[in-house]
Amino acid sequence: MEYKISVIMPIYNAEDKLDKTIQSIINQSIGFDNIELILVDDFSKDNSKDIILQYSEKYDNIIPCLLTENHGCPSFGRNIGLEKATADFIMFIDNDDKYDVDICKNLYETITSEDVDIVCCGKVYVDQISNIKEQIVYLQGIEKNNKVYIYDDNLLFFDSITVWNKIYKKDIIQKNNLRFIDNAVGDDFAFTMDYYLSSNKLIYLKNYHGYYWNIRDDSLSHSISEKYVLDFINIYYYTLNQLKSKNKQHHVNNIFRTHLVHRIGDCTYLNLSIKETSKILSKFHDFEKEANFTGQLNVKWADVVNKLILTKHYTLATLILKTIKKLRDFTFLRKIVREMNKN
Repeated sequence: MEYKISVIMPIYNAEDKLDKTIQSIINQSIGFDNIELILVDDFSKDNSKDIILQYSEKYDNIIPCLLTENHGCPSFGRNIGLEKATADFIMFIDNDDKYDVDICKNLYETITSEDVDIVCCGKVYVDQISNIKEQIVYLQGIEKNNKVYIYDDNLLFFDSITVWNKIYKKDIIQKNNLRFIDNAVGDDFAFTMDYYLSSNKLIYLKNYHGYYWNIRDDSLSHSISEKYVLDFINIYYYTLNQLKSKNKQHHVNNIFRTHLVHRIGDCTYLNLSIKETSKILSKFHDFEKEANFTGQLNVKWADVVNKLILTKHYTLATLILKTIKKLRDFTFLRKIVREMNKN
């Protein structure tokens, strides 16, 4: 059987959400018979494996991969999926998110009819307060019929590095031997940047939001740790070296301007002492100096914090981050901000 798309889903302890996630793929308007669904279980301790086996027994195009030890990050499962994928086009999904019913159809028809290297749509942030539609930032692009055409090095400035709201060409992945970095947070950033470096043309479906990302805002304080932030900084070093190898390090300011905002924002979730947080902030300083980053961050509060980091005023920067953390903990304040942003 030849499939149009291979969808890869790494899974770990997802029994509460897994059924809805799989159903969102089965119900795709492109027709589920056109999809190869690869489910890679990272040695779950709950009933995820039973759910996977039940579906794989019912559908021949659901491929179960049950690992016998836990690897701790989705990167390992994604790499297994890349090895097993048989379709010419690759998509990804996380085990607690959902696809819009038309996402496979819209992305597949665009990448095949336009003959581009990658197609991306927006995503919807889903949490207990409200749903927010993402608008992706890009530096240069040509807008036509609700599509944004982005070429050559401008792909590097396209501010979307998650893998789940995109469709990729398998031949580009194979030709450039692209893989996810094992056991590292931020593996999707490194993979997508490597793919951008190997591509020439991207289409962004600006007004279509096809991926529902369950961000679980209140759980971020438990999932974001010192290791999480430091892993990301290491991934940034990896990408910096990739840029240098292709003589594109002069793009550092435009590439990292937004991503540093995200990582500094992550530090507002850390429950660490001032001394421990200051040590992490010193790692930001070292990376930015190594990268010769001289740009202004595009969010004012983050830019203020970053300027303190660059001048090694880590204690003051930490106090600002901890103040932001306390303010964010008030749910009603977040609701007010959401309403203000709608106007």
